[in-house]
Amino acid sequence: MLKGAGALAGAAALPRAALAADPLNVGFVLIGPVGDFGWSTMHDRGRQRMLDVLGDKVEATQVEAVAPPDFDRVATSLVRAGCRLIFTTSFSYFQPTVRMAEATPDVFFESATGTATRDNLAIYNARFYEGRYVQGVIAAKKSKTKQIGYVASFPVPEVIHAINTVMRGAWSVDPEMRIRVVWANAWFNPGVEADAARALIDQGCDVLCQHTDSPAPLQLAEERGVFGFGQASDMTRFAPNSHLTSSVNNWGDYYAERAQAVIDGTWAPTDTWGGLDSGMFSLAPFTNMDPETASHAEAVVAALKDGSLHPFDGPIVNQAGETVIGEGERLTDDQIRAMDFFYEGIDVAMP
Repeated sequence: MLKGAGALAGAAALPRAALAADPLNVGFVLIGPVGDFGWSTMHDRGRQRMLDVLGDKVEATQVEAVAPPDFDRVATSLVRAGCRLIFTTSFSYFQPTVRMAEATPDVFFESATGTATRDNLAIYNARFYEGRYVQGVIAAKKSKTKQIGYVASFPVPEVIHAINTVMRGAWSVDPEMRIRVVWANAWFNPGVEADAARALIDQGCDVLCQHTDSPAPLQLAEERGVFGFGQASDMTRFAPNSHLTSSVNNWGDYYAERAQAVIDGTWAPTDTWGGLDSGMFSLAPFTNMDPETASHAEAVVAALKDGSLHPFDGPIVNQAGETVIGEGERLTDDQIRAMDFFYEGIDVAMP
């Protein structure tokens, strides 16, 4: 059952004992609209998958397009509505989710792209950087200008390490590749995303990556005759002549598993970070590239899945020319999650 914010007040009046006898009410807080065709769309599909798998054992209360300043009000309303499990689906919600978890210890919280657990707070993410590495490989094979444009949302570790991984993948093909970055300062704002893409193309970038949620950068790429990658879902239909691939998020099985754990009384504050081998995301079909490029990309995917390739193996050198780690070393997950520097070859200053 999908409910809007207006339905929350009535549910709040139900006694706790009555709620306990009902199906598990699972709350979802989305950073964007369900129609963004990217990040929030795929979380909504994950919610639908959970309902399909668990049937009448669960229901869902979802609120979309929640700005971070409004998070506390929305999350409090979900708790009052009887949600015993709440998924908060943005890094921008992490610190507010920690506060809510501490204030409501009888409710289980799960933070997408969060960085630390609590007794009643789990974190989950996919290793999207693996897909970014593949994008870098393809971009270097496709680019004629040796310039990749990156439409970035915010300078947070998740975005920083994604940009770095595109650079690493590109350099595995051509060490002369460079990345230019324009900050959209939004997760979803089609007009701003398109403006950022336009600026990058005007600077000579002929392949675009994005860490924003609408298809606007891809549509601009199609209009201007350059190539690009989608975000979170298969965006081929928005740019049939320009789209190369997308990371396609799959949250539904995870959501069903975690809801079932609450029902069974086995929920634990886990730290889940699944790669291409986990099924938490996949890559859309490779399009608009020759068979040799597609074959190269498939080989990279296979190496990422079997662990013979790791995007954060050393040596790693930052923009200042300083060695971060040497040959034979590898960044830890905690170091990746806290990344606050760019690799050499990336033409942007840290804001």
